[in-house]
Amino acid sequence: MKKLATLFAACLMTATTIDAQTCCSPNTVAPQITPGFYTTSQIGGSTNTPAAVLGTTASADLPTIEFIITKRNSPALDDTGVPDTTGGGGDVIIGADVDGIFMPDDMGRYGVTLNAGDTFDLTAVGYDLPVIKELADSLLNGTSPGSGPCCGLFTVMAIVLNEPAIAGFCDSVNNAGIYNSTQINGMNEVLTVFDVFSKGQTSIGSLVSTLELINDNGTRISTDCGGTGANDFMSFGINRTAQYGYDREGTIAVQKLSDVSLFMLFPNPATDGAVNIYFTTKKEVDLNINLFDALGQRVHHQVLGNVSGDFNTTIPVSNLAAGMYYVELTDGYSNQVLKVIVD
Repeated sequence: MKKLATLFAACLMTATTIDAQTCCSPNTVAPQITPGFYTTSQIGGSTNTPAAVLGTTASADLPTIEFIITKRNSPALDDTGVPDTTGGGGDVIIGADVDGIFMPDDMGRYGVTLNAGDTFDLTAVGYDLPVIKELADSLLNGTSPGSGPCCGLFTVMAIVLNEPAIAGFCDSVNNAGIYNSTQINGMNEVLTVFDVFSKGQTSIGSLVSTLELINDNGTRISTDCGGTGANDFMSFGINRTAQYGYDREGTIAVQKLSDVSLFMLFPNPATDGAVNIYFTTKKEVDLNINLFDALGQRVHHQVLGNVSGDFNTTIPVSNLAAGMYYVELTDGYSNQVLKVIVD
């Protein structure tokens, strides 16, 4: 805990440019990828992307640098299925990578993947992974003998912030396969933890907002729970407009799910063993429903076939562990995704 106190007690939110958001000191510099677009050729789904070039490396207080992958022109959706404007909103995050070298087919979150013709972007992010690991261990398991986990902290935060889903933080993180810091090895796992704070899919804007939320509530996190007794203790740096883009090889699919509207889930959180689904279509559409867990694994699939007009169905959830899930309505080319909490 002394490391945390020494390094982050005096953190202040600053911005080196209008788009670079940093914490914790005026000297903190966000890592910046050299902006551009890969024009040599399109990237095949099973072909590694070439390494991205950093124009600016992170400050000394941001020892971990990774790359966030977003799907261009696919806004992150909130729990009502409309673009989320939290922190300014932005394209949906579909994964992260340590060095920016990855296969497009390996990226996907919330049921959102890279199809033929899609464009995706890389953004550099700097943070301190050991601090996040220590905080996660403290929150989930306690820091001193007999202290126990600090899950009750989120019950209080849920009331103060009027965010009921936060109360189930520990259960949701555990259900995502994270029980302690050994399961947190990089930004992909960090994103899974931070999804608990989101009302839908995560964008870079909502990720920054979550980091700011944690920092703004630092005084609520005691030293027994991994805090320092001060706000602004978790350092990060990200420039959301300094991106490098790629095209996924193939022909752009022009069919859209625009004929579906009023896509709704209820009850949410689900408490009665099933989730009701309602939507309406302007014309006949061939649809499927998928249910994904927080790790992006499909746990339920339902073929609806050709439907038109108002439509109702249910998804059984009684056999699922409590936590966060994502319901995808898709025609095979595009989709709409909503988040549901299973109690």
